Amino acid sequence: MFSYPTFEQVLDDLGEKVVNRMSLAAFRTRADLVEYRRLRPNWVADHSERGLANWLHDRFWAQLVVALDDVDGVDIIDQEPVREFYVGYRYRLRVKRHQTDGSVSAYPTLASLSWFMQEQPIEGLEEIRLATGYEWDAETRGFGEAVLSLRDGRDKIIWYNQLPPPQAASVGPDNVKPLGVPPVAGPSAPRIGLESDAETAGNEDAKKAVNKEE
Repeated sequence: MFSYPTFEQVLDDLGEKVVNRMSLAAFRTRADLVEYRRLRPNWVADHSERGLANWLHDRFWAQLVVALDDVDGVDIIDQEPVREFYVGYRYRLRVKRHQTDGSVSAYPTLASLSWFMQEQPIEGLEEIRLATGYEWDAETRGFGEAVLSLRDGRDKIIWYNQLPPPQAASVGPDNVKPLGVPPVAGPSAPRIGLESDAETAGNEDAKKAVNKEE
């Protein structure tokens, strides 16, 4: 009989590298949103809730594909409207925005709703379907932590937990630059040359030597 794996079991099965990269994708997507708000605050304010969710989904997916690119055992499917990835043969994941209560949204098509069902026709060959992504506060439009959830049906939550933060080595200054935004070099500050006492003394000695020769 099929039994749901615990959150801790899933983390162990996915492996530290995959878990870290999912968390890193959320970290970088948050940086993308900060940059977007800095560059185009009016555009962000004008977004509908669905429009901003679509923008964030695209950014998260792009960051996730880059983060998982060199991880063995991960297969990425990017054939719209299907965007998902497999870890080994057992785990199948999609990116979802989670509300603070763990709920997710999805178009109520048969294929979309059935994806969340943990149907296990063959014992021993279970395929566990998970939703990863980030937590979102709709009232404040606040981007929260990376999360992972297991559900049996879209609205039946088995568990819903935050992922560990990305490892410090993965989030250095060079790694948090938003994708697709080239660095902008600002004007260089003027350089004011000030002679040191030694340089001044040296110049005076040189002048005296010239005067003696003359």
